[in-house]
Amino acid sequence: MFYSKAMLLLASQCILLLFCWIWNLSFSSLVPTLMFSRDVSAIITEKRRIELRNLSKEMFYHGFNNYMKYAFPEDELDPINCVGRGSDKKNPNNVLINDVLGDFSLTLIDSLDSFVVFNDKAEFETAVRNVIKHVSFDQNNRVQVFEANIRVLGALLSAHLFATDSRFGFKIEGYNNELLDLAYDLGQRLLPAFQNTETGIPYARVNLKHGVMYSETHETCTAGAGTFILEFGVLSRLKNDTRFEDAARRALFGLWDRRTDLDLVGNVINIQTGQWIHTAASTGAGIDSFYEYLLKAYVLFGETEYLDIFNEAYAAILKHVRDESGYLYRNVNMMNGGLMSSWVDSLSAFFPGLQVFSGDLDTAIKSHLFYFNIWRKYRAIPERFNFYLKNVEISSYPLRPEFIESTYLLYQATKDPFYLQVGEMVLQDLESISRVECGYASIKNVFTKKLDDRMESFALSETFKYLYLLFDTDNFLNKLDDNFVFTTEAHIIPLPVQYLKKTKRDIPRTDNFTCQAYQKKQTQLAASITNRPDADFARELVGLEEISLPPLDPHGYCEIPETDPLVIGVSFTNSDPDSQRPFQQLIQYVNGIIANSLAGLKLELTRRADRKGYDVTKVDNMRILPGQIFEIRDPAIKQTWVKQQTYETSIVRVFHDSQEDYSDYIGAIASFGPQITEALPISYLMKIPLSSNGCKSYKAEKNIIKDKILFVKRGGCTFVEKVSNAQAAGAKALLVASDDNILFRPVLSSEFDETPYSIPCILITNESGMELDRLLSKSSDVRITLMPDIREPSTYISNDSNNELLLVIHGRIIRNVRLNFNGQ
Repeated sequence: MFYSKAMLLLASQCILLLFCWIWNLSFSSLVPTLMFSRDVSAIITEKRRIELRNLSKEMFYHGFNNYMKYAFPEDELDPINCVGRGSDKKNPNNVLINDVLGDFSLTLIDSLDSFVVFNDKAEFETAVRNVIKHVSFDQNNRVQVFEANIRVLGALLSAHLFATDSRFGFKIEGYNNELLDLAYDLGQRLLPAFQNTETGIPYARVNLKHGVMYSETHETCTAGAGTFILEFGVLSRLKNDTRFEDAARRALFGLWDRRTDLDLVGNVINIQTGQWIHTAASTGAGIDSFYEYLLKAYVLFGETEYLDIFNEAYAAILKHVRDESGYLYRNVNMMNGGLMSSWVDSLSAFFPGLQVFSGDLDTAIKSHLFYFNIWRKYRAIPERFNFYLKNVEISSYPLRPEFIESTYLLYQATKDPFYLQVGEMVLQDLESISRVECGYASIKNVFTKKLDDRMESFALSETFKYLYLLFDTDNFLNKLDDNFVFTTEAHIIPLPVQYLKKTKRDIPRTDNFTCQAYQKKQTQLAASITNRPDADFARELVGLEEISLPPLDPHGYCEIPETDPLVIGVSFTNSDPDSQRPFQQLIQYVNGIIANSLAGLKLELTRRADRKGYDVTKVDNMRILPGQIFEIRDPAIKQTWVKQQTYETSIVRVFHDSQEDYSDYIGAIASFGPQITEALPISYLMKIPLSSNGCKSYKAEKNIIKDKILFVKRGGCTFVEKVSNAQAAGAKALLVASDDNILFRPVLSSEFDETPYSIPCILITNESGMELDRLLSKSSDVRITLMPDIREPSTYISNDSNNELLLVIHGRIIRNVRLNFNGQ
């Protein structure tokens, strides 16, 4: 029996063999129920599971048959108007349409291997012959290379493998590799995107007939450039043409080689200079499938360099991107790990499935619960959800499959019936909300459930496919013991052994393919995820209020999870027995140190990326964002407690419905102009348009600016120029939102500047600025005051000849305090 590299990986980490495909759980003794329950507590009986399997299959055919009836040979079906949709010839710059639709019968191609999943041999052959007869890539269309690769090239390769491999029962008599020829033709049309770039990172778009256009942008996202190795690698091996795999490898390593010291990659990069344009690191849009293809390339090809990179990248995600609760993954600055935004996007819901694939099952369970509760709240996953405000930022849901994919993979790994119940919830919501006469329409607004007249091809190639596989326990793919993967578009790639460069090792077979680590936890906890003590903490994170569920209780069912890292007690002693050191004990764990009994403070110290010191990441239970570094060293001092001279700070108090209901933000006061010694009168906040950033005079707006506090963005001109313009218009103060989360004290642009500045200038973080933006977008009557920050700043310095220690504690604005322990 031939075993996959995935099994080797998962056996070594979790005994989780290639998704843990096979399950033997019997539902015959469970209490029957056919009613759908929004609290996801109803048990799925065997009869109900079969009903759900059949319904998910019917949903696919409802969409596909109507596409063939009303839209084919165009690319997509508009399911409300029952018409076809192709590229937008009238507006070539309409990238929302033209990036995906290239006039090559996209939905038909993308659906090819879905018929394999449904075991529909006749329809599979019909679809293949329709592609051969009607599809041509000789089109004068500019398409996104990433989308053409995952939706079209991957589908053609998958269908070709099934049409030629007798092991699976879908071999087509008389088939003469026509799909492979089409794939090779498309691959050659995409290849120019990888040429003539200094970094090897490809252009984002290419014209299928003419190649890369002269005016093509040099910017591309990480996922768009790093998601080719599976499809291009398979194409190279099937056609014995190394150009494709070589290009994909160079692009993948070109991105990874430009990672930061934190082992993080950003979102957008310049393909010629290699400079990062957008430095947000995340697991969501713009980066997602970069991580996915690292691990799956190892699984499919068995080459360990992909696994090595994935392990480094995944460790960095857990350390810098994952929220301290362990439930969600943020957008952070790739340079320093600082929070850049407080939202997650729907594409990041794939990540729990990738964590299952990597063998990190318990972490996958927690991250899935976060998205599960978002779905419960809105009956869909909105494109963006703000975890700070616990509300929606972008309200559409275009029938994306990522949450369903993760649910499916978690069920394969755990056999927990909870995930069948989640699948039932999703299926019923799609059926009741999105079903229309000719297919399934995207949800334009998750609040109103208004529909959008579009059914993207992934609804058929992924969404309904994963739902069917979740409920079809006897499907051969759920028992397939082979080196195969689902691509990021859910195309099934079972690569025959003769195309592998290395011989894979067999693993001793076991009778139960459920993750053994999870089985042990089942006996200790309960029979379902819903009975975990911390399960409903995810409900709290999304602001899901339900009468039937109890509030969070530190001792009860809805327990707030506590991070419990592996701790090792470390005693810090001093060579001078008479010296009273501030430290009494250091607790060391995997990536850092917790210092107890330090002047009544509890600190979390995280090892820096260069391994030469530690950063303060938490004071008591308050998270500290990276930023400025304070360095003070004096080896001659045995023990010193010093009050540090720090920049002046102000509290920015924003009122809501009343003066008793307010939010406070911390700001740094400019060195020029008046300081904040007492609270300013409450004034209205007024935002200046981004186009000016406060860099032009306000002659026209002078009457409406007078006596208000102006709010501007950093950049475009100096702080002094912004203050001068605001002061001339009669503003009471100027509030400046930084472009990152690092605070510093604005200073004069020239030491000889003797201009009298009569209004204060306050710099706040980018995160605080975004929150004020949201308030102003809802109401123009935002009241605000500036107050002195009267909290006592402190600096603790303790040095001796063997150890150096520096801490700077100053309320919320501590930034990246560096601790250096010699010899550690």
